Amino acid sequence: MKQLIWFRNDLRLRDNPTVAAALQSCANNEPIFGLYLYSEAQWQAHDWAPIKVDLLLRHLKELQQEAAQWGIALHIKSVRDWQTVPRVVRDFCAEHEIQQVYWNCEYPLHEQRRDRATRNWLTDNGVAVTSFHGEVLVPPILRTQAGAYYKKFTPYFKAWQQHLRTTGLPKPYEKPNRTAVQCPSFPETVDYARRDSSAWVVGEHAVWQQLDAFVAEQVRDYNADRDLPAIHGTSKLSAYFELGALGPVTAARRLQQLAPEFPDGLNEGAHTWLSELAWREFYQHLMDAEPRLSWGQAFQPHTDAFPWNDSATDFQAWCEGRTGYPIVDAGMRQLQQEGWMHNRVRMIVANFLVKDLHIDWRKGERFFMQNLIDGSFPANNGGWQWSASTGTDAVPYFRVFNPTSQSQKVDPDGSYIRKYVPELAHCPQREIHAPEQWLKLSDVDYPTPIVDHKEAREGFLRKFKAL
Repeated sequence: MKQLIWFRNDLRLRDNPTVAAALQSCANNEPIFGLYLYSEAQWQAHDWAPIKVDLLLRHLKELQQEAAQWGIALHIKSVRDWQTVPRVVRDFCAEHEIQQVYWNCEYPLHEQRRDRATRNWLTDNGVAVTSFHGEVLVPPILRTQAGAYYKKFTPYFKAWQQHLRTTGLPKPYEKPNRTAVQCPSFPETVDYARRDSSAWVVGEHAVWQQLDAFVAEQVRDYNADRDLPAIHGTSKLSAYFELGALGPVTAARRLQQLAPEFPDGLNEGAHTWLSELAWREFYQHLMDAEPRLSWGQAFQPHTDAFPWNDSATDFQAWCEGRTGYPIVDAGMRQLQQEGWMHNRVRMIVANFLVKDLHIDWRKGERFFMQNLIDGSFPANNGGWQWSASTGTDAVPYFRVFNPTSQSQKVDPDGSYIRKYVPELAHCPQREIHAPEQWLKLSDVDYPTPIVDHKEAREGFLRKFKAL
């Protein structure tokens, strides 16, 4: 029986339940097809960053070649948009006489609609469909005792860990002893802006090496180091989780090597990193439970009445890193230069946009997606709504980050600021976080703060409380 693996954001061969199922069901001499569909129009509609597209295509090329060695012919095809996908998949199955299709579920609304339509088209044409939850460790099935989905992370995390204790991790599988196949052609041209992502490795082997190095050398101190943007304290694996080049099962299995009683027994750093994996899945859980999140609506509907500031000048200053607050400007310039920003700084710049400049969080959410190499719709939406106090389990609205004190806390000697705001390279450490006085005595072209934090904070609290 001919099999098809429909790849999505699960671009890996190992620890992928669709690949495991196809290999188990298929005899060595039977063909296995792979299919990856992309749409430039869909990328545009979902604000995919050019650097993310570049990383995707580089990794796809590596995956396609390795899949051929596994005996899987991975075809990569362009489609106009998601509405045309059911017909394209049906026609591909008809052309290659495929009788069984496997895929991993995706949870945003458009993807769920696409999959329902595709399943209907295939089953109507006699093609069997089996779906898995290969993008998460725990499917979005967790419920409270009252039968509702979890709206707070802490109880969700407890239930999430209990699910892992009960089910355990799936067993790994090795590269099969199958005859290699000819590698299908790779798209010669893609009609989408590209930005060089060569600073990021591609290919499963290279990504696994990066994971191994992080777990061996850094995860123990992760709980302390993750908040310091001047050091290499985070895993920088988020882009690979987003593409599915790295599966959550692989990451969990590495942690299990540190504590056989996993998910218990981990040291503080490893446990903190495990909670970050759970946060990623919590936001997918919410996306599955609340379709309105896919439409750009706030989780707390009453907050959509907030009187946002529409100042294009303020927003542009934030985008370009010209706010006059060094830690905010350093973060935004890192994003522009590298297509990535340290996670703690993401929280600071997001809080500043919403609670100091009073600009709609959706504008920031979109700008991040347009520039981040690891832009994830569920995680990005969840993070922005957390910062804006509009989402579930959000930071209380009265908690407004002071960008100066945050800067002193996370970048005490100003190393991060000096790297990305070179105008302040020679600013003394005692003034680097609020350099207004130093600027008056020096010939440096750096803006004064575009907003008074104390006044902006009071205005935000007043407006939010009125809701």
